[in-house]
Amino acid sequence: MISCLIVSPDISKREEEAEKRITSLELSKNHPNLLWLSEEEKLGISEVRHIQEFLSLKPYQGKAQAVVILTAEKLTEPAQNALLKTLEEPNENVTILLGVSAEDQLLPTILSRCSILNPQNTSTSGVEQKFQAEIEKLIGSSMEERFKFVEKLEEREEFLHELIVNFRHKLLEKSLNESITGFLKDLLEAERWAKQKVTMRAILEYLMLKMPQN
Repeated sequence: MISCLIVSPDISKREEEAEKRITSLELSKNHPNLLWLSEEEKLGISEVRHIQEFLSLKPYQGKAQAVVILTAEKLTEPAQNALLKTLEEPNENVTILLGVSAEDQLLPTILSRCSILNPQNTSTSGVEQKFQAEIEKLIGSSMEERFKFVEKLEEREEFLHELIVNFRHKLLEKSLNESITGFLKDLLEAERWAKQKVTMRAILEYLMLKMPQN
């Protein structure tokens, strides 16, 4: 199963990126092996069941099957939980593309199963390396050491972004680890606070209190 999250506030760019990915699979919008849910679709449990039924069918031609949900932010929480089971299926011939305007619109468990695509930068994002050593050190640090790190840190916004990427990757490695899942929810909440102009130092100090410890 290949699952990707296409992140852009511009739905036309999400569509353009999805079309590129579909074309690379030798599929088109009217191909029977493609299920494309448009922005007008309601996205509840019944739609996810329809996706599951579609993927249970044998491909019409070739091996590749694909599902595109261009406005995945419309997925209800129960629908996302149902979709998670599909994302966990080990079918290497299936590609699922989810379009959203921001990562925090989906559950952390969904995010952990997806590679992130940005139409402005079409490379998939992996775990960032710039703060990797510092993050691992902070997990084993005392609260005093964590707060000193935040006080001295200059690139706070970049560090927050990397924390999110890092812990999403950890969740993917360790499946549904409760402490990591909980902290990833805190991180996504912190990302919303940052958009509301809460000071980055206050946000990071809060996260230092919430970060799991070894």
